[in-house]
Amino acid sequence: MIEINGSFGEGGGQILRTSLTLSAVTKKPFRIYKIRANRPKPGLQRQHLTAVEAVKKLTNAKVKGDFVGSTELVFEPQDIVEKGDFEFDVGTAGSVTLILQTILPLLINRNVRVTIKGGTDVPKSPPIDYIRLTFLSLLEKIGIRVNLILISRGHYPEGGGEIKITEVKGNPSSFSLLERGELLMIKGISHVSSLPSHIAERQAKSAKEFLLSKIRIPIEIEIDVRENERSKGSGIALTAIFEKTFLGSDSLGERGKRAEIVGEEAAKSIYEEIMSNATADKHMSDMLMLYASLYSGEYIGSELTSHARTNAEIIRKFLNVNIEISGEKPFIFRAKKEL
Repeated sequence: MIEINGSFGEGGGQILRTSLTLSAVTKKPFRIYKIRANRPKPGLQRQHLTAVEAVKKLTNAKVKGDFVGSTELVFEPQDIVEKGDFEFDVGTAGSVTLILQTILPLLINRNVRVTIKGGTDVPKSPPIDYIRLTFLSLLEKIGIRVNLILISRGHYPEGGGEIKITEVKGNPSSFSLLERGELLMIKGISHVSSLPSHIAERQAKSAKEFLLSKIRIPIEIEIDVRENERSKGSGIALTAIFEKTFLGSDSLGERGKRAEIVGEEAAKSIYEEIMSNATADKHMSDMLMLYASLYSGEYIGSELTSHARTNAEIIRKFLNVNIEISGEKPFIFRAKKEL
């Protein structure tokens, strides 16, 4: 049984999600204790429990301590299911993208369809358009193709978002993302839900104007206007498309924040990523670590965060893998399976 201190490092939720994913993939049980011990609300919250429930159902796991406020969890997975339809509801505006990240490696080449309900565009988690434009595009580069459908958007605090994953196929193998190649173009999606369409248009216009003042390349930003959705909100996600990689950024609207500021925030962020010489942006630097460790990969991350350091330590507990990290901003991550 692998023992994990849930208050170790930063990112208690991420420690749990990475542990769940790798426990399912390796079939190694774990016990995590002191879960989010130094937080104002210690222990498991609703969002964390949805991740536990999802992996529990997908692996027919035996679980102890899966209740709100629990500071200890024991998880013993069985085999990952080969087929079935599943639905997971994070409730209110809990992030659907964090649940998606947790279960995605379990779905590869299985006849499993999953619906996740909750928040698609909420603070402190990658918005769904970042996932669609950057994360899934980069996964395709390393050999994993995901069919994801956005049914409805969910913003904080009402939620009401829904996504479906109907197919995950691939034959991932070792990969090297140490070169970007030429910057080809920037694509984006500027959206608004149950608010005037001009907000999405102003976000896009502001992002475009900032980027064109810095670089001369084609920029295409799609406007996505959704009326009569349960939650109100807006946001923009951008991806810089290189010959060999994708870099992403995003910004969410909020009450009192001008649409022009939202657009400019995402544009400034993507410009910083472009100037960083990294092959994975700051979100992706964290997310790609798991795949690099599973399939022996290497990449240049734009910034080594404390979350990323913690993630690497959890990965080492589950996988027989040699991990090398050099530099900080940017940093090179290399993982190779030990014989």
